[in-house]
Amino acid sequence: DAAAERMLVLRARTTGGAIPLVAAGHVVGYDQFALSPPRPLPALAATATPVDGGDALRLTAGDGVLEVDKATGLIRRYARGGATLLSGGAPDFWRAPTDNDIGTGMTKSHKMWQVFSQQRRVDAIGIDGNAIVVTHDMGVGSVKVTTRWTMDAGGTARATLRFVPLRDDLPDPPRIGLQFAMPATLDRIRWYGRGPWENYADRKTAALVATYAGLLADQYHAYPRPQESGTRQDVRWIELTGATGTGLRVAGNRPLAVNALPFPYADLMEKSPGQAHSSDIRPHGDGTLLVDVLQGGVGGDTGWSSDGRPHLRYRVPLQPVEWTITLGAAR
Repeated sequence: DAAAERMLVLRARTTGGAIPLVAAGHVVGYDQFALSPPRPLPALAATATPVDGGDALRLTAGDGVLEVDKATGLIRRYARGGATLLSGGAPDFWRAPTDNDIGTGMTKSHKMWQVFSQQRRVDAIGIDGNAIVVTHDMGVGSVKVTTRWTMDAGGTARATLRFVPLRDDLPDPPRIGLQFAMPATLDRIRWYGRGPWENYADRKTAALVATYAGLLADQYHAYPRPQESGTRQDVRWIELTGATGTGLRVAGNRPLAVNALPFPYADLMEKSPGQAHSSDIRPHGDGTLLVDVLQGGVGGDTGWSSDGRPHLRYRVPLQPVEWTITLGAAR
């Protein structure tokens, strides 16, 4: 396949007797090199025609249905074969604070991004040709996010998004992405990106790009205190399926930061000291799918001053960014 993405992985292994008490063949170091760029998203012919259903705008093709609520601008449901796979899709800029975020004061200095994510207003929603277009005003004139939804003949939906900060006095956003809810029946995960363990912009070198799979319940790392956990970087696509193998595939036109968890993301938000423990975190209710175009690193040079924030190159720049994702059936 001439269009396939190609990687070179080099591993250094011990020879017999080279290191006392270390068996021959033990891996002592490795690295991965990209020999070609990621495969681009396939072209999508937007053939479905949007329909105004009164309180929602709808795209329907094949066995796929996408409904966008007029009042909120969010997805009521993306369904395949009558089964709802995703809902929500709210623009979101806040992550559940890590220990480093709290220790460096980021939860105070950057709290406006949490407020912006909550103060979401539909600035405009309508039909433009074969597209449903939604513009959200966030934080009363601080940020605008425009989402353009289309659908091809097979029921695959495509969203082209544009994030535009309207103020130049804002700190760097912790993340830029969308937050979806998904049914508890989607309890298996498969992805092509970095893994198998969680990884972040400044903690990803050891996590090789490959195809990984597992149970959704195993993706959360139980830190002593609930916090952001489970994100994978440089994800080309992710599939979420149930016991029968049917489900959802999300892909991007660029490598994404993706987090899938079997509980509401709100469970990980900061609480008063001693009031929450990771032993309290269990699968329940709707699961969460976070699809980020960018997320800041976790930092940690210190844990008690601003010096512990992520280095500048691992922060999310305050500038316009555009990206595309597709929602389709798992393969």
